[in-house]
Amino acid sequence: MDLSQFGHLSSNIVLWTSTLAALCSAAFAYFRFRWALPVFFIWIAGADFLKRTLFLGGSSTPTEIEYYWMLALPDLILAAAVLRAGVDALRNRSIPFRPGILDYLVGAFFLWSALEVLNPTFPLIVRLAGFKSSGIYVLVYFLLRAVQQVDKLWLSRLVPVVGATAVVASLYALYQSQFGFPSFELDWLESGLTQLGGGVQGELGVTIAWFGIVRPFSVFASHEQLGWYLSFAILLVLVQWGRRPLGWILLALLMITVARTLSRSSWVFLGLALGFTALLTMMARKRMLARNAVVGLLLFIGAIGMWTYINGRASAENPYLQRATVLGSYEWRIFSFQEVIAEPSWHRLLGNGIGSMWVAWKLKAPGTLNPDERILSHVGTVDIVYELGIVGLLLFLAIIFTAALMGFRHLRSSSLQGQQAIGILGVSVVLAVFASNSVVTTILMFRPIAVIFWAALGIVGAVFRGRVQEVGPLVLQDLQVRG
Repeated sequence: MDLSQFGHLSSNIVLWTSTLAALCSAAFAYFRFRWALPVFFIWIAGADFLKRTLFLGGSSTPTEIEYYWMLALPDLILAAAVLRAGVDALRNRSIPFRPGILDYLVGAFFLWSALEVLNPTFPLIVRLAGFKSSGIYVLVYFLLRAVQQVDKLWLSRLVPVVGATAVVASLYALYQSQFGFPSFELDWLESGLTQLGGGVQGELGVTIAWFGIVRPFSVFASHEQLGWYLSFAILLVLVQWGRRPLGWILLALLMITVARTLSRSSWVFLGLALGFTALLTMMARKRMLARNAVVGLLLFIGAIGMWTYINGRASAENPYLQRATVLGSYEWRIFSFQEVIAEPSWHRLLGNGIGSMWVAWKLKAPGTLNPDERILSHVGTVDIVYELGIVGLLLFLAIIFTAALMGFRHLRSSSLQGQQAIGILGVSVVLAVFASNSVVTTILMFRPIAVIFWAALGIVGAVFRGRVQEVGPLVLQDLQVRG
């Protein structure tokens, strides 16, 4: 990144309009704290599209500073919301919730991630960018915990926003898959500012187009982020609106789109999350939600079958089937596990510093094995060991174990008064993200996916607190799912 660009005053109207909108949204999140989460999720869904609009109507490529500033706009809303929660805590001389063991573990993990910015193994810019790309989104957990205490209907505010942004993203993804990408998005792909990149002589690279089929990315930065966001929206709609015809229409649309993204990691996540939801709701005797989760899983399998049929049935020349079954970077995943076991620099007690895996690669920082080559992991849990060390890994595993234990201990708690459904959703998402991140891919470095994970963990902390006296009258009438 050329730091001399800081002296450049942009004339791009999109940049200034987006910045003004973000500042207004941040002010709204601060003064209308109940709406902080919905406003934040709108920016999570829209920021990556806004950065591409920098390429509209101009002959010059935006500078790196302009480009990355657009990506930082959602953080302004998060910062304003966290600041409001902090100001309220100072005024009341107490935090808005009684902390439990999960809160302490998440706080310790956040503190350790922040301290890893001081790790001198890699350049400071790598560590700062790494903390920006994923570390700060741990704060979403505490934001949700704080919102829960002041707005018992926070989910009723959030789900319509997530659903609406998911529908827009879904429709635009289907448009891209059918008609291709507008010229400004092609300019973005060929700019060198995205990891997706363009191919040779103006053709799309294999990340987007392979075997003659395009993977849409819609309003997000990649097909993978699109698939994960829509999958999370599917789970929310299933729990919130699973008893309404409109809910199933939305579910069908979103599942058709997730299937078309050809993002196998999001497929694994959605399948696991629906499976965990079905299992846990059966254990909690929520038979209707368990049935809906099973039906949802079958609907998703049907959506994959539909696209397979549309693209030429199950033949060897079927581009959809070829792209869906290619092994891809399977060898790199095996390599990742081998290195984290055999190579001492991959499992240091204190790690190599946050951002030292993928951010270091993106910024062309040297690797730990070969000074001239950046060696990458393709497994998220390996990334945690590499970046945050054994200490960070143990904290992360303790968080997952505690969240799962809290869920299992309260599945049939009568004191929760109908909140088991959303609590089960939170546990299912946490377990599905952990499983996918540990086997299939690296995903917590992506903002939309990191936000999903920490928000789901916040749901677990808010619902399954383990203290009956804190539950009180927290009743969401539209979440009561009877067996």
